[in-house]
Amino acid sequence: MTTFRIYLIFVLICLAGCGGGGSSSNNGSSSNNGSSSNNGSSSNNGSSSNNGSSSNNGSAGISNPETNPVSSPNILLILSDDVGLDVASNYSVGTQLPTMPTLEGLAENGLTFDNAWAYPMCSPTRATILTGRYGYRTGVLSGGDDIPTAETSLQDFIDTNVPNVYEHAVFGKWHLAGNSNGGDDNPQVMGIENFSGLIPSASGVDNYNNWTLVENGRRSQNQTYTTTKFVNLAIEWIADQDKPWFAWLAFNAAHAPFHLPPLDLHDRALSPDQSAIRNNPLPYYLAALEAMDREIGRLLGSLSSETLANTIVIYMGDNGTPGRVTQTYGRNRTKGSVYEGGIAVPLIIAGAGVTRSGQRESALVSSVDLFATIATLAGTATDEINDSKSFAELLAENTAPRRSYSYSETDANGSRDWTIRNSRYKLVQRLNAAQELYDLQLDPYEQNDLLDSGIDVSAIVTELRTQAELIRQ
Repeated sequence: MTTFRIYLIFVLICLAGCGGGGSSSNNGSSSNNGSSSNNGSSSNNGSSSNNGSSSNNGSAGISNPETNPVSSPNILLILSDDVGLDVASNYSVGTQLPTMPTLEGLAENGLTFDNAWAYPMCSPTRATILTGRYGYRTGVLSGGDDIPTAETSLQDFIDTNVPNVYEHAVFGKWHLAGNSNGGDDNPQVMGIENFSGLIPSASGVDNYNNWTLVENGRRSQNQTYTTTKFVNLAIEWIADQDKPWFAWLAFNAAHAPFHLPPLDLHDRALSPDQSAIRNNPLPYYLAALEAMDREIGRLLGSLSSETLANTIVIYMGDNGTPGRVTQTYGRNRTKGSVYEGGIAVPLIIAGAGVTRSGQRESALVSSVDLFATIATLAGTATDEINDSKSFAELLAENTAPRRSYSYSETDANGSRDWTIRNSRYKLVQRLNAAQELYDLQLDPYEQNDLLDSGIDVSAIVTELRTQAELIRQ
């Protein structure tokens, strides 16, 4: 563990710099063969197998971002599954937190967003990132909804607007495919050059150590721990690139089933007994997050210094924490709901071109904005498109935000709910229920409905409702 932490600090020093440097030296995969071992641990020590690091001496590839701007950076998008603010260690929300030195290091060397919204469930959030469009436009409003093939994917948009510049791949959980849109071939239909991961429209896996891997439409059974396998696949693919790349790495961690991860990926003393997991799933959920963090560290450690210096890392949760393991939010105001416990998610960006090191940003941003932001980083000069507004400029300057209102919605279990907020107030409209209004500055956990307070808030309600109607036109 000591070696891992030392190496991780070293990696994050590299991340803080930026500059040129291609990806041809990304050789961090020789030992990551994703073998059939169930514990997924043979090379997961975060140090000796990270052979892309021989030139990571703390100076190679480091340059002054103000005098040497980034051109065509590598883009690494990392999504965690069912991870809200109450289990994000650099947010002051939860009380029992996972130990996540990799993500904490990214936050220390990058920019943390305090007002990032996603959708209440994973498929809609992924669809907003992929298309830059709200769920009511794409029809993806609940977990397992199929993405229409008529939508233009972020990868297709980049290929069209900056042709022959980027290679791209998606690893991990897709959760947007079904019989209506090509099934296992849906990622390719949507313009994804390389896909390896989970296709099923259900939650993903019943067993993290025995699951169906789909690689460009071909199925095979896999017994490597999913978190480890997805990182193995990413490392191997990145190692083969000689052009700028965009890698979308979508973990299914820490989604249910709650389980005991491989022992070498966390430091918790936990019983493997299923009754212990059922009776108290929180420590197992946290262990799965710690395993994910350690594997992210292994991925970053596999990159050469010049590749790392030209890579921007974006980490985001796809929706809030499930009710069974939530800490701060009420169980009915977590994943699946349009309350803060369902849609407020961690967002951290670090690496090439991110000069606001160790800072926090209060601007309103949304998962839908990742489309325009990533497209801008890739060189498309796309400030706004569809429902997406780029916030790329915030990575280097504390400028005025583009977004004055954030919007989210769900249509799960027959409940068509939506919400909208400005910099302070949030309006909630649930199906067949009275609207609710909260002051998020004074009441971040939405305990006091201002519409029950006797205070005249009609102007605020009118403003927010009008904006919601404009958004939904």
